Amino acid sequence: MSFDRSVDGWLKADDTAGLTACGETMAVVRKKALLRILARHDADRTGLRITDAAIQATSDWFRRGFGLLADKDLADWIECQGLTEAAFARAMSDFTIVRLLEEAYAEEIDGLVPDQIAISTARLRSGI
Repeated sequence: MSFDRSVDGWLKADDTAGLTACGETMAVVRKKALLRILARHDADRTGLRITDAAIQATSDWFRRGFGLLADKDLADWIECQGLTEAAFARAMSDFTIVRLLEEAYAEEIDGLVPDQIAISTARLRSGI
């Protein structure tokens, strides 16, 4: 594995010592990256196509949500973060794919939510 915080090949979910610049653990960031990869693969497998308008709607939502409405603000933020416009565009495309797949799989997701919440409570156990 490419970084040192693992137990039997699994990343520790309680690893708060390794918070990234966005305030999340590396394990969470990696899972989000995995979601993007799997979403792209599923979109390719199923033939899901996204429109430029859908990607633009995602970008507009992102920019509104994070106060990046002015083109200069967005450009300055992209530069400050060491992103490229291509990387930002790819993320907006991926986020659009994830949203569309979330809509398509809504019933299955909703069916798993209660068990996921219950399983996730294990991290709340103290002294372990």
